[in-house]
Amino acid sequence: MLMLVWTESEDKTFLDACIHELTTNGREGSGLKASSWKTVREKLINEHGKEVDQKQMRNHFDYYKSKYVAWVKLKNKTGNIYDPIKNKFNLTDEQWKEEGKLNKYVLSLKTRPLLFPDLCTQLFEGSTSNGFQSWGPSSTVPRPVEEFSVHDFDDDVPMETSTQHVGVSEESSGRSKNTKVGGNKRVGGKKRYARALEVEEEIVKLARSLVEKNERIEKSEMDKDVDACMEKLNKMEWGEEDERYKTALLLFGESADVRKVWLRLSHTSCESWVMGAGRKYGYL
Repeated sequence: MLMLVWTESEDKTFLDACIHELTTNGREGSGLKASSWKTVREKLINEHGKEVDQKQMRNHFDYYKSKYVAWVKLKNKTGNIYDPIKNKFNLTDEQWKEEGKLNKYVLSLKTRPLLFPDLCTQLFEGSTSNGFQSWGPSSTVPRPVEEFSVHDFDDDVPMETSTQHVGVSEESSGRSKNTKVGGNKRVGGKKRYARALEVEEEIVKLARSLVEKNERIEKSEMDKDVDACMEKLNKMEWGEEDERYKTALLLFGESADVRKVWLRLSHTSCESWVMGAGRKYGYL
């Protein structure tokens, strides 16, 4: 299968269209709604004659998102390694190698800078505002891994609140740099700053632990759902080249709720449901 090649002008149209749809119609899961993907596809066809399906657009969306996260994390590192004029990073080959071990998408920035960083910021930075409590395996909000801004996991850049909101400021209190606490114990600004960093590190560790736990639960439940759906689909005897079979597979990938509906339907109702849902989402 030939790799789908995107031109720079096609990328700009794609990102602009995704931003417009996200602003107008909102999200579904960690991406766009099915109706929005259809609109983006029509825009690419009308402006560039580019024929793409939803899976290809979603893969391109995820690729840009992963590359953007790597770009932001690298850009926020200390040492002025980023050149905003050239949109490039000033790293040695050894530094690129080390950064690539932490994130595979970093290496792609060495040979090809992130295109349209401003558009990427508009498209992806807003997907990091949902809390853990609002997410579940069948939820339509982004997974918890997206809850934290890409800035939050950068261990090299301390949070601004670490020195601004811990304790009472020395200027407003009129106290000396070292303030007495509990008798003869003195806690200076450096100690408060160090403690704030320790607390921040513990919060990040807890967040990562919760993310990993939720991902394990999701993968386990999804594997069970998909296996059960495939077993029922194969009993329909449609054949892998049948449009109904292909449409069912696409629907299984939409969400956990869709898979649950499929599993609850009787065999006689499955075909009507696939045809109806397929037309609704633009698969048929």
